[in-house]
Amino acid sequence: MCAGITFPIDTIDAFELDQFFTPEEFRKQRKGDSIQTFFWQNKPFLPAEDESGNIHLYPWGNRDKLLKMPKTGWARLESIQDGRWDYLAPKAVWIPSLMGYEKRKWFKTPGGLKGVRVRLHNTTRVYMLTTKANQEFREYTGHDRMPVGKIVYLK
Repeated sequence: MCAGITFPIDTIDAFELDQFFTPEEFRKQRKGDSIQTFFWQNKPFLPAEDESGNIHLYPWGNRDKLLKMPKTGWARLESIQDGRWDYLAPKAVWIPSLMGYEKRKWFKTPGGLKGVRVRLHNTTRVYMLTTKANQEFREYTGHDRMPVGKIVYLK
């Protein structure tokens, strides 16, 4: 899978970052002109492009037991194709990531990753799209699922 990403912050409004990070968290997660976000954070989020081509930050998946959305941060491509997410009207989105992180391994994600933005009533979330891992990803991370997008492994 991909439990964390690094993405450029130059296209993100500072007000949006303030919704997900305290100033101390921001300083800790900032790496030069980019920022790291992980699903295990207090308020996990993902950047995603909207219909106008602007990048916004959205809550990453769902960890709220009371919310009637899948309790995960990832959407299986096969599940989307099978229509299991249709009740949430999933919209394909581009996640402008530079790097991905899984099981203590960083890898490059040139061109970003794919995700889905879903909405239920007044709640919008973004889930990272995954597919069955190829052998190289399994050997590199030990995980049987991988994000959808180009992956470049670090040596």
